[in-house]
Amino acid sequence: MTSTPTSRIGKLLIIDDEEDLREVLTVILEDSAQQIDTAANGIEGIEKLKTGHYDAVLSDEKMPKKSGIEVLKWMRENGINTPFIMHTGYGQKDIMQEAQRLGVFALIDKPWDEKKLIKTVETALQSGTSEPK
Repeated sequence: MTSTPTSRIGKLLIIDDEEDLREVLTVILEDSAQQIDTAANGIEGIEKLKTGHYDAVLSDEKMPKKSGIEVLKWMRENGINTPFIMHTGYGQKDIMQEAQRLGVFALIDKPWDEKKLIKTVETALQSGTSEPK
C-alpha cells in the first residue's frame, strides 16, 4: 500500500463557533484527513481533546466561552503537543505573540488562501501522526 502526501492521513479537530464555516472547512479538508471532528466552541473542543486523540487541531481564535488561545494554552498545560493551527480575522499582535510562545504550528489570517490552508493542515497532520501515541 503506497500513500502520497496528499492522501488522507490522521484525525483533525476543527473548532469554530460559526457552523457555516465549520461545514466549509470540513468540505475543503475532507480529502486531507481520514477523520474530521468538529466543535462549536473552545469548551466543546477541550472536551473532545480530553476523550480523543487528534493529529492536528484547526481553531478559530475569537469564539465565545473559550478562545483559540485558551484552547491552545489548555492543551500545552495538559501535555498535549498536537500541532495547532489558528485562523483569525483579527491578526492582533499580542494574540499572535502568545500563540507563538505556546508553540502554535501555524497562524492563518482570514480570509485564507484555500491551497495554503490545505497544505498547512496536511503538513500538521503528517507531523502529528509521527508523534508517539
